[in-house]
Amino acid sequence: MECPAQIEHTMEHFFKTLGNIDGFGDKTIKKLYTHGVRTVLQIYQMKEEDFRQMKCEKEDTETKKIVDCFGPVQSKNMIDQLQRSRIDPIEDWRFLASFGVFRMGGGNCEKLLRHYRLLAVFDLDNNKIAEVEGFAKVTAKAIVTGLKKIRSQFMKLYKLEFNLQITPLLSELKEAGVISEIAGKQIVFTGAMTSGKRTGMEAEARKLGAKVSSSVSKKTDYLITGENVGETKINAAKSKGVKVISEKQYIRLIRKE
Repeated sequence: MECPAQIEHTMEHFFKTLGNIDGFGDKTIKKLYTHGVRTVLQIYQMKEEDFRQMKCEKEDTETKKIVDCFGPVQSKNMIDQLQRSRIDPIEDWRFLASFGVFRMGGGNCEKLLRHYRLLAVFDLDNNKIAEVEGFAKVTAKAIVTGLKKIRSQFMKLYKLEFNLQITPLLSELKEAGVISEIAGKQIVFTGAMTSGKRTGMEAEARKLGAKVSSSVSKKTDYLITGENVGETKINAAKSKGVKVISEKQYIRLIRKE
C-alpha cells in the first residue's frame, strides 16, 4: 500500500507533467488528499460543489478557524481548468509520461511511441521493448511491470477523451517517404526563432521523425540556434560532441535544399 506522500506525489506528478493545467500543485493536492481524494480520476470526476464543500483549517492563525478550502471563484476555476486540460492538445507521449512509470520519462515515452501506438504499449513484453534502440533488458522489464500497475487507472483516464496528439510511427513515415535527415535524431532548439513559433517547429520536427528535447546532453545530435544565443551555451554543446547549426542551416537540412 502506498503511503500518503507517494499518493500525493503521483497526483501532483500527473498534472505537472501534463503541463497544460494550473492550480493543482502540492498545496492543492494536499487539501484534496485530506478530503479523501486518492486518484487523478477522482479529481476529474469532481464537480464545482465538491470543491466548495471542502473545509480547511486556516493557516497562520493562533486559533483554529475553519474556512473554505476553495472559494466560489477558485472552485469554478478548478473545474474550468480540468475541462480545458482535456480539450487543449497534448502529446500522447506526455500523457503516458504523466503516470510516472519507472524508467518512462518523457524521452523514453516518446521513443517507444515512435514504434508502437499508445494503447499497444500495454501489451508489449520485455523482448519487444528491448528491441527498441535505447532500451536495455533491465529497463524493459521495469517498464512492463510499471505499465501493468497503471493500466487500469490509465484506461479510465484515457476514456475521458483527452485531445491527444498522436506520435507518428517511424515505420509509417518511411512508407510515406517523409523520413528526413533528422529522423531518429535528438535535437534541441535554442534562442529566438524567426521561421515560426518554437512549439510549431518542434511539432514539425517530431513529424519528421526527430526526438525533440529541452536541454542538451551527450545524446543530443543537433543544437539548432536561433537569435541571441550565448557562446557559452554553444561551446558547452560542442564540448559534448553535439553538432551546432543555425536555424537557416536547419531549414535547409529538412527541406533538402
